[in-house]
Amino acid sequence: MDIYNSLTRTKEEFVPLKAGEIGMYVCGPTVYDEPHIGHARSAYIFDVIRRYLEYKGYRVRFVRNVTDVDDKIIKKAQDGTRGQGSGAGLEEAVKEVAEKYLDLYHKYLEELGVKPPTDEPKATEYIAKMQAFIKLLIERGAAYQAGSDVYFDIKRASDYGKLSNQSLAMMEAGARIAPGENKRDPLDFALWKAAKEGEPSWDSPWGKGRPGWHIECSVMSSCLLGDEFDIHGGGIDLIFPHHENEVAQSEGAGKKFARYWMHNGLLTINGQKMAKSLGNFITIEDFIARHSDPDYLKLFFLSAHYRSPIDYTEERIAEAKKEKERFWILLDKIKRAGARGPRGRAGKEFEHFKGKFEEAMDDDFNTPLALAALFDLVTYANKYIGDRAELNDDERAELAEIGALLERSSGVFGLSLSKIVQRGELDVGGIAKLIEERNAARRAKDFKKADEIRKKLSDMSVILEDTKDGTEWRVKV
Repeated sequence: MDIYNSLTRTKEEFVPLKAGEIGMYVCGPTVYDEPHIGHARSAYIFDVIRRYLEYKGYRVRFVRNVTDVDDKIIKKAQDGTRGQGSGAGLEEAVKEVAEKYLDLYHKYLEELGVKPPTDEPKATEYIAKMQAFIKLLIERGAAYQAGSDVYFDIKRASDYGKLSNQSLAMMEAGARIAPGENKRDPLDFALWKAAKEGEPSWDSPWGKGRPGWHIECSVMSSCLLGDEFDIHGGGIDLIFPHHENEVAQSEGAGKKFARYWMHNGLLTINGQKMAKSLGNFITIEDFIARHSDPDYLKLFFLSAHYRSPIDYTEERIAEAKKEKERFWILLDKIKRAGARGPRGRAGKEFEHFKGKFEEAMDDDFNTPLALAALFDLVTYANKYIGDRAELNDDERAELAEIGALLERSSGVFGLSLSKIVQRGELDVGGIAKLIEERNAARRAKDFKKADEIRKKLSDMSVILEDTKDGTEWRVKV
């Protein structure tokens, strides 16, 4: 298996630190607003990567953190408490904001079918460990105290910029020291921030305050996965400064840190950056309310390589709906064919499609090619059924194997293909009677009546297919 490593900017053979085990850390949400489909892409992409590693037989410890104290969360809480007096209830309001939006994040990821992480550490649960980490950096000369603030000394990171592929001189050219900051260099970043009135704060050797954003991921990954672990992931927008600073402070503390860095591309809406001010802000809730089936969003995400940008349009969601319909049509045909099995041995065609799927996923998780392999399997299976007037037991068993492969492979993508409306939930006898009435109308060349019956069946979520062997029906997606 090859993975593109953002640190080296090359594809590298993936070799885990421990045989059969993988430690994986992905930057999670800062919980101050409703999760949108950009958040969904990152969460889903790394869910697929985790699922495929498990499909390959690895035991994956998947850590996704939660930033539950941050300037944005505090501002949201301040907006909610404005008019109640200076700092009135702000600490409690910050906690309420974080809990509210974390609950929403969990709710909508569950509706998307994204698996929960093995560990979900919150920043506020690791304050003492962050302070110990900062003390270590000061002792090693990689950080310094300035009043009640503590900063990382960027000059102590000799290869700063290696992850984002930027030179120190280029970065410093546009950097500025903001009013009130006592840092030595514009690029130095806060490890500990002095308390402001009413804001959440903790006692520390440097005075009351709270941790900077970057320190939390270095600390939590180290505590849960060790000083060196396999994969660190997140959105491409986190490479600088967040991930660059994680590398600097972890190495500054004498830790090896992540071996493979993976970053997903960003999402736009109709060619524009998503923003509330542009009126194109789509939350996960908005999408599910509009389209009902989260698999359409997943198939849309799968249509582009995870490292590439992707542009959301309703036309592309309509294409995703047709793609899922192709899966459903085949699985319904397999069920109606009475396919049973498996035979206990895989056929040549079975191994071919399975191999193409795995070959694509082994090449830096190339989901467009892997998805194409599944659609090739669908085409093959439809022809397999269509070329046979009647299936014998061996052919039914082979068809069952094809269906099992399709469901297992699509399980890597977290698609809910098994959630097809069961025929037993519909009036099968009534449907059969209407189909016969339609066929009689067609034989009598009463095409108006035939079309009316087709429309009536469509309103009942029934789609008709006229084949050489008669009229078949299936449930509408």
